[in-house]
Amino acid sequence: MIKHKYGLAFDVQLNEIELELYAFRIKHSPEKGGLGAFKHFKNAANLLWPKLIWNPWLDKQIESLCDNQWICWSGCGASGKTYAASLYTMIYFLAAPLQTSVILTSTTAKMIRKRAWPVIQDLHRSCKGGFPAHMVDSKTTLQAIRGDDKHAVFAIPVLDGATSKAVANIQGIRSPRTMVIVDEATDTPEAAFEACSNLQKGTREFKFLAIGNPHSKFDQHGRFATPKKGWSSVSIEDEEWDTERGICVRFDGMKSPNMLAGKTKYDFLINEDQVRQAQKYDGEDSPKFWKYTRGMWAPEGVCKTVLSESLVEKYRVMLPAVFVKQSYMVAGLDPAFNGGDRCVIQLGRYGDFDNAKMGIQLGQSEIIEIDAQSSEPVHFQIAKRVRQICEENKVLPQHLAVDATGEGGGLCDILAKTWSPAIQRVEFGGRASDRPVSPEDHRKSSDVYANKVTELWFSVRQWVINEQLRGMQHDAVIEFCSRMFDDEKRMTIIERKVEMKARTGKSPDFADAVTLVVEMARRLGGYATAQTSPSGLTSWDKMVREYDTVYHDTFS
Repeated sequence: MIKHKYGLAFDVQLNEIELELYAFRIKHSPEKGGLGAFKHFKNAANLLWPKLIWNPWLDKQIESLCDNQWICWSGCGASGKTYAASLYTMIYFLAAPLQTSVILTSTTAKMIRKRAWPVIQDLHRSCKGGFPAHMVDSKTTLQAIRGDDKHAVFAIPVLDGATSKAVANIQGIRSPRTMVIVDEATDTPEAAFEACSNLQKGTREFKFLAIGNPHSKFDQHGRFATPKKGWSSVSIEDEEWDTERGICVRFDGMKSPNMLAGKTKYDFLINEDQVRQAQKYDGEDSPKFWKYTRGMWAPEGVCKTVLSESLVEKYRVMLPAVFVKQSYMVAGLDPAFNGGDRCVIQLGRYGDFDNAKMGIQLGQSEIIEIDAQSSEPVHFQIAKRVRQICEENKVLPQHLAVDATGEGGGLCDILAKTWSPAIQRVEFGGRASDRPVSPEDHRKSSDVYANKVTELWFSVRQWVINEQLRGMQHDAVIEFCSRMFDDEKRMTIIERKVEMKARTGKSPDFADAVTLVVEMARRLGGYATAQTSPSGLTSWDKMVREYDTVYHDTFS
């Protein structure tokens, strides 16, 4: 046996890099003569890339990966998260390339080419002596040996309209040593996130990292980062906490190494001038400042949104409901024809909850895909699929509410002609209605809300706080918790959709579909609390009697 330093011996001679990589791989501890995984990693990285610039945040990022299996990074912009993850990828892979698979995900192929992949390419190109792996740039893959599509670094987009294909690709990748890095975790679909998590099964060694700028406590990133003792257990001062699975490490722009040094020591990290500019132009109370500068989920009350995380949790919006009488299927359709918006239909069941109130249990939602190759016009494709979904789920045409604003009116005409004129048209534009704000607030909605869309969205809020809306899915919750409103003037008004899209990057299509379900229930006589008529019958009881003969055979 040939003796090496760190108390290691092999039957072959290892060079310095091989020795450091081996000691890193086995986490050679000081108790056994080693330096620990982090210091061995650092030694190997410095040998491979002598010009590598270390900083306190990079140290913290790499150390968190060396010491933990399930890791979440939350932080400001320009905190080096993607670079650190890519650097760790290269060392982790090189430590045992023929036993290792590394999956790097991002939202789209364009974002992969913009974020992680250029770092992988640069590290591959600049490695001293050459990085011993085969780069296939067209497939954004770094293979252990040419043609090896199992032991490699794979960069995989999880959106681009092909989430199911991405999930299938991810599920097919597994090696004894497997690591997954989910970049832009805030926008990663749940199916892709779960597929990545499930890769742990059947591996000898597994590591999972989720990276994101914090957006919502209900998106995949926020849920993964949830403190073990709940969000109330952490504050803006906390930079690290335990989660159910592992650890969350946070990088606060106000505590950037450049801020602490009093000068721009590291050009690639957020600096004092950038922080001051954000304070001046974004405002310290803005969601943008908390997301991109503080790197923390905004606390309650920092910004006014239609729903909040605390409201969702307090009123159990995401939990199922229990019905005690007959219930009826209703649906809401938010159509989309172009511009990147999604065409969403939301199903719901409307009836008497066990809390003695009329309520809505939201069911499945579906994005209606358009076949660009079809000779059938887009409006007819949507109408056909909507009718099919409604009939499969026993939604009568008079219980389907459709956004008839703009081109939606044409779609309604097609549905009326090909299915039934009884569909419910809802205009999101124009003035609010004269209906009371709520049973407790008898003011006209038109005296409280600046326009119809504000009334529709705040009707959902009313149903939530009266515990009459359940089963809301994560996508809709995030959108309701993201849309801001202004009530400082005479009337309340929510931000325009175009402004929300510019701020969040998405249209609130799932939430719009939910508002249509609630509006459908309101048109059927539902209120944000059960109303009893002088005769002793609620409006719901009257409706039940009216429609009982129609539904009895189906729902009894």
